[in-house]
Amino acid sequence: MDEYQDLINLLNEKRFHAEFFEDVVSAKQRVMELIADADSIGIGGSQTIKESGLFDEVVATGKTIYSQTLERKKENPDNMAVWRSAMGADVYLTSTNALTREGDLINIDGNGNRVAAMFFGPDKVVVLCGTNKISKGPHDAIARIKKSACPKNAKRLGLSTPCATEGVCRNCDSPERMCKVTVRIQYPPKGKEIHILLVNDALGF
Repeated sequence: MDEYQDLINLLNEKRFHAEFFEDVVSAKQRVMELIADADSIGIGGSQTIKESGLFDEVVATGKTIYSQTLERKKENPDNMAVWRSAMGADVYLTSTNALTREGDLINIDGNGNRVAAMFFGPDKVVVLCGTNKISKGPHDAIARIKKSACPKNAKRLGLSTPCATEGVCRNCDSPERMCKVTVRIQYPPKGKEIHILLVNDALGF
C-alpha cells in the first residue's frame, strides 16, 4: 500500500473517490456496494471487468445492463442503441487504459462511446484498475497503451490493422483503426462522481 499511497492521496485531492485494494475479491465487493442502489448499469468494453469475473457478477444481479458484450449475443444487435442507452444508465462500470502518477485517467477509444460515458454519461462512474496500468505521465501512458493494450485488443477483436497483425503500432489510417479518440481526464467534471478502485494486481491490458 505504501507504494501507492501518494497516488491515492493525489486522486482524492483532485476530487476523485480513490481506494486501494490488495486483491480483486475485495475490490469487487466494493463495486457491488457502489452499484447496489442502481437500477441500470452501463458496462464499457473492458478485459479487466471480464477477467476479474465482475461482468458475470453484475449481470447476475438482474439489474438492467447495457453492454455491447450482451448486445452481440442478440440475433440483430444494435451497438449504437446500447451505447446510447449506457450513457443514460445510473452507473457506468469500466476500467481505464492507463492511470498516471499525476492522477489522470488516459484512454484511447475507437468509437468514443466508452470515454464519453466516463466524462459525460452517468453521474456515477466506477473504474476498476490494476496497478499494471500505472504510468509516469500522459506521454508514457499513451506509449504504453499503443504498445501493450491496442495490439492485444485489436487481435482479440479480429481487426485488420498493423497492430493486430504485426503486434506493433504503425500509426495507421485504416478504417478499423482503434486509436481515433484519445481522452485525458484530469479532474471529475462538474456533478460527476468517479470512483477509482486500484487493485494490487495485473488486470487487463
